[in-house]
Amino acid sequence: MQTRSTELSTFLRTLHSAIIERASPQSDAYRATTKIMQALTVERPVRTPEPVWLPPCEYLNDAVDNIAMQASQQNEEIPSNTSDSLVEHARALLDIAPMLTWWHRTADVEPASPFAHAHANATLIGRGGLEERDDVWVGISLMSPGIEYPQHNHPPEEVYLVMSPGHWQQNAGEWFEPGIGGLVHNTPNILHAMRSGSAPLLATWCLCTG
Repeated sequence: MQTRSTELSTFLRTLHSAIIERASPQSDAYRATTKIMQALTVERPVRTPEPVWLPPCEYLNDAVDNIAMQASQQNEEIPSNTSDSLVEHARALLDIAPMLTWWHRTADVEPASPFAHAHANATLIGRGGLEERDDVWVGISLMSPGIEYPQHNHPPEEVYLVMSPGHWQQNAGEWFEPGIGGLVHNTPNILHAMRSGSAPLLATWCLCTG
């Protein structure tokens, strides 16, 4: 069986490091991430899908540059290894981005809505991703400035590693901003949404269906 590429292995390793460094060991985000990464120690068949690049991907470099700038500014307040873990993950994302099949969400989305073509998702682990499997999904979401990702839900619990400014909402409650390097944990079937402001929104997400 063909093994994971260096790019995918680095992406997963840096994702794990960035989340675990930020999550309390007693938190749901820590528990869920540990479960997901444990499942990923068993590799599944890898794929080489046809890369697809969508217009919103033009914001990817700006979003990553903003992470590096924020990390540099925070070095005096936050241990450098904590900041570096997020920067390392962002760079791993840039390295693997050209290999991905970026796609638009179409479920429950009006084709004429601003959201329809102003966002891009990519699946790295899961159906249609670089590693085909059903028990764990890992992916990326990117939105142009001034866009809202509509409310949706799904049975698996989910952890977001937030890599940009932006707001999240759960169960139609108050909008909140996790900040760059923040974590968002979505319990199974919770309604959730996110929106970008003047900057593009970028986040890595992971789900465990097992």
